[in-house]
Amino acid sequence: MKQTGIVDRFEGDYVVVEIGNQMVNFPLAEAPAMLGEGMVVIIKDGRIVDIDQIETQRIEDDMRRRFERILGKQTNETFP
Repeated sequence: MKQTGIVDRFEGDYVVVEIGNQMVNFPLAEAPAMLGEGMVVIIKDGRIVDIDQIETQRIEDDMRRRFERILGKQTNETFP
C-alpha cells in the first residue's frame, strides 16, 4: 500500500515522518539521499521510496505566500 507523509525531523539514524496524526520512524540509511525537513515522501511497504517533488513544491509555495501576506499585513499596520 502506498501512502505519503511529511518529513518532520531527523533523530540520529532515523527520519521522523508525520503520516496523518502519527509520527513514524524510518531508517535514515534506507531513505533517499536528498531528503530534507518538510519534504513530502512516498511510503510503500514500510519504506520511504521517493520524494514527491510536485507536492513538496506546492506546500513550499503555499507557505511562502502565507508568510508574505503576514509580513505585508504587519508592515502596513506598523507604517500606515
